[in-house]
Amino acid sequence: MFAVIFIPDFSLQSVLRHEPDARSRAVALFDSEADGVVQVTATAAEAGVVPGMTASQAMARCEVLAIKGRSSVQETIATETLLQTTYAFSPNIESTMPGVCTMDLKGLRLDGKIEEWVAKIRKILSALHLEAQVGIGPTPELALLDARSLAEFPPGFGARQPPGALSPAPEKRQRAAAVQDAVARFSELPLSALEPSQETLEILSRWGISTIGEFLAFDKNDIAERLGPGVLALFERMSADSVRPLKRVSPPESFVEQIEFEHEVETTEPLLFVLNRFVEQLSRRLEIVYRVVAGFDLTLGLSSGAKYERTFKVPSPTGRREVLFRMLQTHLETVRTDSAIVSLRLIALPARPETHQFGLFESTLRDPNQFAETLARLAAVVGSENVGTPVLEATHRPDSFHMAVPSFDSSLSRTAISDLPSPICLRRFRPAIRIQIEFQQEKPVAIRGRPVDGTVTQTRGPFLSSGDWWDDRRWAREEWDVETSDGRLYRIFRSNEGCFVEGVYD
Repeated sequence: MFAVIFIPDFSLQSVLRHEPDARSRAVALFDSEADGVVQVTATAAEAGVVPGMTASQAMARCEVLAIKGRSSVQETIATETLLQTTYAFSPNIESTMPGVCTMDLKGLRLDGKIEEWVAKIRKILSALHLEAQVGIGPTPELALLDARSLAEFPPGFGARQPPGALSPAPEKRQRAAAVQDAVARFSELPLSALEPSQETLEILSRWGISTIGEFLAFDKNDIAERLGPGVLALFERMSADSVRPLKRVSPPESFVEQIEFEHEVETTEPLLFVLNRFVEQLSRRLEIVYRVVAGFDLTLGLSSGAKYERTFKVPSPTGRREVLFRMLQTHLETVRTDSAIVSLRLIALPARPETHQFGLFESTLRDPNQFAETLARLAAVVGSENVGTPVLEATHRPDSFHMAVPSFDSSLSRTAISDLPSPICLRRFRPAIRIQIEFQQEKPVAIRGRPVDGTVTQTRGPFLSSGDWWDDRRWAREEWDVETSDGRLYRIFRSNEGCFVEGVYD
C-alpha cells in the first residue's frame, strides 16, 4: 500500500506560506518564463481569472487582484518542509515531483487507523501553511490519482472508502483486487485526471471518451495501434503490475525560512512581524523531527547590496517560541543599518533536547536563556564591550583583561561549592588612586591620601614586574602588600607615573 501527499497549486501555496491571510483573497501567481498567470486562488477564480491570462487581462477581470511572482527559493523551502514532515511518518519516502511526496506504507501498522493517520498528516502540514490532500492506493500511480481526485474534482465522483491494509507479502491477486476497487472508484473521473497529452485528449474526446471508465473499457492494443505506444502509459497507471520501486530520499537537515520583501523595510515592526512567523514555523518543523533550536543564523539583505549577518547561540537549546523570538527581538532593537532591508533569511540550527542529572551539591543557572536575555539588554544600554566574562590577556601587565561572551557550559557552574577555593580577594580601584608614600630604606612606612591614610605596620614585597619593553607600551612597577594601623590590607605600587593604591583586600 502507498500513500501520496499532494499539495494543490504548490507554487502559489509556497509563495503564500508567510501570508496565510492572503489565501482568502484574490491572488494570482505570475510566471515570468511563461509570461502569464499559472495559478490562482479560489476567490480569483470566482472573479473570472484563469491560468494562461496575462497580468493585464487578469487585472481587468478583478480590480482587487494581487499579483505574486513565482519564487524558486520558496518552492525549495516548501519542498524541504514537506519531506521533513513526511519522514516523521514513514522512512520510505520519495520526492516524486514538486508538491508531491510518495510514501511506502509497508511495515506500518495502520489497520483501522488509516483515516486518523491521514488527518494527522494534513493537520501538521496545515499548521505549516501547506494545505494538502493524501491519497491511498495499492500502487504509487493510483495513490497519486486518489490524492489529485480529492483536490481537483468534486466529491461526487465516487465515494472513497477506507482501503484495507495489505499483508506484509501481498499476493498478486490481492493487489489486483485492490486495483479493481480503485478503478471502480475512479471510473467516473474525467479522462484528464490521467494527464494524457493534449493531442491524445482531443482525439479521445472526439471519439466520445470523456471518463476513465470509458477509456479502460477499450482494448489497449487497439488504441495503441491508432494513437501510438505512448498511450499504453495511461493503461499502466491503472494496472496492478505498475508497482515501481520508489527512489528513496532522506529529508534535508537544513531548516531555513526566507522571504524577499515586496517593499523596502525601514522600521523594526514589519521585520519583527515576519521574524515571529519564521520562528514559529522553524520551531514547528523541528518539533516534528524531535529537535529543538540550538541557535540561529540571521541574514538581512540591504538595498545597497550589502548584508547584515549575525549568529545567535541559544544557551539552553529550546523549542519555546517566545524565548527564541525575544532573543532575536532584543538584538534587532539595537541594530541600525545604512540602508533599507529587502530580504530576510533565518536558519535554525537543530539539536537534541538537553537533559542533565546533577549531583547532590551541584548547581547550574536556573534559566540560562533568561539570563542571556538580561545580558543582551544590559549590553544594549552600556555596550557589548562592558558586559560579559572577564578573560585575562596573555601578558604580565596587572589588571589586563578583556570581556568575552559568557559560556553557559562552563564546568565552574556545576562545581560543588565545597570544592571551590576561598582565597582573599583583591577589590581593585579602577582607576588606581594616586597617593603619597613615605619610604625608609626603600620600604613603605606611611601612606598619605584618600581613602588610605596611616602608618604601615607590615609589608610584603617589593614585587617587581615589567613588560612590553619592545614598543611604546613599555611599563615597570614595584608592588607591595601592606597592612595599615587600622588593620586593613592594601596593595600599593610605584611606577614612572607616581605612587598609587591599587585595591583593598576583602
